[in-house]
Amino acid sequence: MSHRLTRIFIGAALILLAGCAALTPKLDDPDVKLIGLRMLPAQGLQQRIAVDLVITNPNKQDLSINGISYSIGIENISVLSGLTHQIPVLKSYQETPVTLEVSADLLQLLRLIDHFSHNDIGENVHYNFSAVIDFSAWLPSMHVDKKGVLPLSGKK
Repeated sequence: MSHRLTRIFIGAALILLAGCAALTPKLDDPDVKLIGLRMLPAQGLQQRIAVDLVITNPNKQDLSINGISYSIGIENISVLSGLTHQIPVLKSYQETPVTLEVSADLLQLLRLIDHFSHNDIGENVHYNFSAVIDFSAWLPSMHVDKKGVLPLSGKK
């Protein structure tokens, strides 16, 4: 009898889990665009930098965010990082401007300077932006990895 009861319990649990999975909406990942970097006033020896983003929500429902952790690297050296929980709700079918503050890692900056002292900078510098967006409710976290090239010369 207990073996049969166990099977019934497991079957009911599986049906419940399948029902919950069906209720979780299928959402498209928001698109994150890095649109600018600005130096902020220094605080003692710490230099803060504002990172301006535009996050596009391609879904029919608003998305609430618990927090974002992020880092910016230059030439594969992570030099800027930060995290915040102060993110506005991403309204459905809209672009939301978001400004993040990052702090510079002085040891990594020294490593970057050393890298450029041993290698020709050239006309372009490679960058990468990585973030983990933690949504509220039942949505899984989203990982964002953007890579690009910043031209150093005025030529196009």
